[in-house]
Amino acid sequence: MPTRITATEASRQFSDILNRVRYRGESFVVERSGEVVARIAPIGKDVRPTLSKDLAAFFKSRKRGDLELAKQWERAVEGQGIVAPEHQWDE
Repeated sequence: MPTRITATEASRQFSDILNRVRYRGESFVVERSGEVVARIAPIGKDVRPTLSKDLAAFFKSRKRGDLELAKQWERAVEGQGIVAPEHQWDE
């Protein structure tokens, strides 16, 4: 059962909440003015990956028809350089 927290608590303790979700598998329901507005929960292993290399591995793990797509994706990823993130607050 998820732990109920206010939006204010979520804001003030966000890092701790994320750690509890990631390392303990806990879930939270966020309320604002007594109304549920969000849920913070661990993602399942079956959720599609978001990183390009992980995405290529995801395609490889699928049926053979997807193998060519995975190879094309890998070639595209290998051709990309590493881009440093820009943060507006660093200026």
